[in-house]
Amino acid sequence: MHSRLQIRLGVLAKWLDQPYPRRVLRVLFITTPLTFTLIPFIRFLRSGTDMDYRTWYQAGQTVLHGGEIYPRGQIFQFMYPPMCALMLAVPAFFGKAALILILSSVNTGAWVLCVWLTNALILEERIQNSPIVIANLIVMPFVWSSYHLGQPSLVLLALMLGAFLSLRCRRQFLAGALIAVATAIKAFPLLAILYLIYRRYWTAAAALLVSLIILLFILPIPFRGWQRTVNDVSEWRRGMLRYEESGIAQRPARSYSWKNQSIFGVANRLLRRVSFDDATNSAYANIVDLNFKTVNILIVACALILGVFFVWAIPRERSPQSDAGEFAALLILILMFTPLAFGYLFVWLLVPLALLIKRIITSDHSILLGYLFVANVLLIATGIAPRFAQTYGSLFFAAIVLYLALATNLKRQRFGS
Repeated sequence: MHSRLQIRLGVLAKWLDQPYPRRVLRVLFITTPLTFTLIPFIRFLRSGTDMDYRTWYQAGQTVLHGGEIYPRGQIFQFMYPPMCALMLAVPAFFGKAALILILSSVNTGAWVLCVWLTNALILEERIQNSPIVIANLIVMPFVWSSYHLGQPSLVLLALMLGAFLSLRCRRQFLAGALIAVATAIKAFPLLAILYLIYRRYWTAAAALLVSLIILLFILPIPFRGWQRTVNDVSEWRRGMLRYEESGIAQRPARSYSWKNQSIFGVANRLLRRVSFDDATNSAYANIVDLNFKTVNILIVACALILGVFFVWAIPRERSPQSDAGEFAALLILILMFTPLAFGYLFVWLLVPLALLIKRIITSDHSILLGYLFVANVLLIATGIAPRFAQTYGSLFFAAIVLYLALATNLKRQRFGS
């Protein structure tokens, strides 16, 4: 079965690299982002539907009018770091319709960058090559979700890929600054600092921290003043950096719901009797009924196992080929251990999928093909029955499978097997 699948994947790859399919794909690559860019804008003009763009507009307007981004004693409508609100003030100045068009256009620019940077990372000579094309087709629902809701997942991925390629080029300061910008938009990319410290990228780690201090405490001062800048960070930290038995941060109803595909969401709803329905009705999917402390012990144990496996697999003698697998595996680790990981964030699987497809096409890796097949079954199940599949962690386990595939491949490279 593996050999047949590999042959078919190779045939598809060769067909996609032929002149006519490449011309068609080039047209699709131009028209699809353009269509995705315009749909939220036209939808708003026709029906007023604004999804999460409403929250971004309100946050930007709050900054423009000198209001409180995080009202004390209230549920935050805007959960992102305060610097992100300042960034949103610029498009919000031009009105909601303009903000939607601007943010959609930024997503398009980020998507193009993600393709180009992924191409550079996996050492392909052409941007429109078969591994990246196939990977884009697989993650297309998550790409559309980023446009549909107005989420910055593609922007975050582009920043992280830029940081990784900067590390490869020994531009550590730039790498740290790019991760800091990603952290200032949505906090979870800060987890990358653990990798920088382990790999002894001291300059990059220091640049990340210094840049983050500048973004959070220095740049906002001309617009918010010193006291309000400090209050913004303090209130955001108080409201968001919380992980409790009742929920995570400011979204207790959604924290352990079927939509959260992080290890925290999956573990709590499968191992504790907490509702996976974020509506008023209670529904349960737990296979056992453990207490909160025990669940967290298991989460920490999983983190240690996956982390040790990562350290064991990555080679001491580095190469551009091993760097690609190392960075792709790191993206998955960050994705799994962010407290709130909803579907749109899994556009980050673009890089692991492209790399694995390339390795399978160019060499005889039947084990990798098996991993890829299982991951795609889980992703397809998510598309067919999203609520049921995600309740039991389909996206989380797909990421786990891809992580194991990357780690296995890194181990093979390390030991020359």
